[in-house]
Amino acid sequence: MDLNITYPFWLEEPGKPPCGPPSFQLKCNSSGAFLTKSVYQAYQVLSIFPDNNSFHVVDHNFPLVTGCPAPTMNISILLPRTFVFSKINKELLFLGKCTGFPPAESAGFHSLPCDNSSFVRLGDGRNFSSHGIQGGIPSGCLFTVAPFLGSPDENGDHYIANMKNGFLVEWRAVPDDCPKCMASGGECTYGGDDGTKFACDCSGDKCGEFRKLKTPSNFA
Repeated sequence: MDLNITYPFWLEEPGKPPCGPPSFQLKCNSSGAFLTKSVYQAYQVLSIFPDNNSFHVVDHNFPLVTGCPAPTMNISILLPRTFVFSKINKELLFLGKCTGFPPAESAGFHSLPCDNSSFVRLGDGRNFSSHGIQGGIPSGCLFTVAPFLGSPDENGDHYIANMKNGFLVEWRAVPDDCPKCMASGGECTYGGDDGTKFACDCSGDKCGEFRKLKTPSNFA
């Protein structure tokens, strides 16, 4: 699948300075383009929608082949100051590695076909939350949430296909001055604890009239 990489996304090139915010850095291999700043660098970017400040991503940390084991880690590792999950995503709720009693039938979970100690159901739109699950989270179970795009089936039976569909992520405002900085001969730099403070490095005599962007600016 061809991916049109547009700003603020960028590819690292050996010997060249960054040309975009660190959280938007991509690496490419034979399988596609992946977010460098993601868990195990396993978030594959399928499409970028700059007009909507959003992108379509698949998390290859999920069990996309067999459906097991059930996910045991919520995908909250994407930088929270930069990315947010789109509200148009649906959600799968998982109870994994349950060592005690199974969830009550009224809670709507059913066991995974490959693991009778793990369970799945569709979320009810409560924004990635365990609140409202009848009977609560059973003792000894790990609770996780997996967002996905598309039309869900009735009870989560097709959860592998849902995870393969990926999900939509939106980004907050980013400065549009990096391309101008580079065009003027400067180098884009990003600092702060989470890399969200932009400045144009105009050391020497490389920026000309663009020197005013040496002052850092926040874009979170």
